[in-house]
Amino acid sequence: MMTLKSKHYVIEKDYPVDRQTAWDLLADNNRLNDAIGLFPVKFQPSATEATGLIYREAAAKIMGFVPMTWRSMPFEWQELEYYTTERKYLAGPLDYYILTLEFFEVGDEQKPRTKVRLTAEFAPKNLLGYVGIQATGVPALKKIMGFLDDYQPETAEAAPRVSKKAPKVNTEQLENLSKQLKEYPVDPQFVANLKRYLTTSTEQDAAEIVPKNLAKLWDMPMEEVLRGMLYATKTGLLELSWHVICPNCRVSKADFRALSDLEQQFHCDLCGVSYDADFDQSVELHFSVHPNVRTAYAEVYCVGSPLITPHVIAQRIVRSGQAVSFKPVEGDAPMRLRVLQMNDQLRIDRTGAFRYTEEGWTEASQEVADISIVNDSAKDIVVALEYADWNKETITAAKVTAMQEFRDLFSSEVLAPGQKIAIGHVTILFTDLKGSTALYEEAGDANAYGRVRGHFDFLTEHIKQNSGSVVKTIGDAVMAVFSKPADGVKAALAIQEKLGAFNEQTHDTLLLRLGLFSGPAIAVNSNDRLDYFGRTVNLAARVQGQGDAGEVIISGALLEQPDVAALLDSPLLSIEPFSAELKGIEGKQALVRLRIRELVQTEAG
Repeated sequence: MMTLKSKHYVIEKDYPVDRQTAWDLLADNNRLNDAIGLFPVKFQPSATEATGLIYREAAAKIMGFVPMTWRSMPFEWQELEYYTTERKYLAGPLDYYILTLEFFEVGDEQKPRTKVRLTAEFAPKNLLGYVGIQATGVPALKKIMGFLDDYQPETAEAAPRVSKKAPKVNTEQLENLSKQLKEYPVDPQFVANLKRYLTTSTEQDAAEIVPKNLAKLWDMPMEEVLRGMLYATKTGLLELSWHVICPNCRVSKADFRALSDLEQQFHCDLCGVSYDADFDQSVELHFSVHPNVRTAYAEVYCVGSPLITPHVIAQRIVRSGQAVSFKPVEGDAPMRLRVLQMNDQLRIDRTGAFRYTEEGWTEASQEVADISIVNDSAKDIVVALEYADWNKETITAAKVTAMQEFRDLFSSEVLAPGQKIAIGHVTILFTDLKGSTALYEEAGDANAYGRVRGHFDFLTEHIKQNSGSVVKTIGDAVMAVFSKPADGVKAALAIQEKLGAFNEQTHDTLLLRLGLFSGPAIAVNSNDRLDYFGRTVNLAARVQGQGDAGEVIISGALLEQPDVAALLDSPLLSIEPFSAELKGIEGKQALVRLRIRELVQTEAG
């Protein structure tokens, strides 16, 4: 049998962009392959070679009629440096294909430039393979290198993200709904940006609209963009869905149109783990253009490229007995090493030498300048170097369901009756109107009720302004939820600070005490409303009872969180740690009493 020589290609090109931009565009293979006109791919669940190496079997039809199947091997990369992908063909005219893109800074801060080097190797299985390489392979390489040709930083929305095919947009519907969106409390510039985006973006970008990407693209605050997208969904410009994300590889495993459809448990074949749905670790909100405005479908071209898992800084195949190294990462964010499918994890510092065996990870004693890894197990493995903590920009269910706008606009978005979904971390605020019993006695039921209702509006506004939402009212008290502890503390302090002005405006003398506690909770459907239960909720209610008028009581653990500590680092605040026994809670709790000094002095005077 004649052995055919493989074909090698090297293409280099300089682009007038910084390396981060070049990486973000060329390492997003799903969108890249769509933009350059490659064929959609169908992937099977991951499987394992005899060596232990994982892969996905894939199939596609080249030029619409030539069937090909292959093993898609794990991508290898170092963020901003390079990435490599390999296909081992099972059917078709090729034996294998390897593509590598390398990124080099060649400019400076004033005139950034990036050199991209593409290296490709095609191994034909027969003479038809040579024809296929010239007919489809080489043109595809040229399209990859031409992807950035039209990119202009000052018009980042114009290219190369814009669809080369004129999308089918219902212009009349888009105009009418955009006018309706302007009636909501959104920035007019957001409306104009979204309208243009829905008209010009690619199929992929219209079908998978990511708030953080739009915030960066339009130079707008993330929270403002997210709020605008919620209002746009209410008008019918967009539609939302809920994706269940694997907590390890953070790839979507299932999607649901409504929270009530959400299932409880899932399995990730790539990581080899089963897990329960969790509002702040595995359930994310996704947006897409509404089909009445524009038809857009996100075809699948790739399932393993670097931008699909942006929390992974580097990934390598490490053969049995092989040693590899990763470059250290700047910053102080927690890092970890993780073996794909085995789910063996190890938290690490910025550098170190590590050994992987049949029993798992061990750390070597020698000092090294990088992250060194030796595979002493009998099998080949895939090792990822990644950020250990969840991305703060991710729109989790915990974050969005804690927003007042979401509760107001989508009150029907609740869990199925009887379903319980865990939330790993949430902040609960309880308020109490001091002296409300006397208020009803003195003012009468109707007058007192009106004053209580007015103070609910005051509380809701400050909770809403700090990315929280009112869960429910209990008599004259309010229970609110926040996804970030600092937002809850900021809201509580703002309420106490502004209460005096509210009283002057309403000619009232209302006094409030507030308490916050953070921790895990359970989200449930309670009377067709999303509600929260658990020890954290009980503690928040008890903590509030330890305060007096004008005070905010928080847990000692909250004070230790960097965002909260920075917020409270002010001479205008009185901070008093203390401990107390709380009814129904075992042991003393470390608490902190917060008061605004100006209010303390006013009351003392």
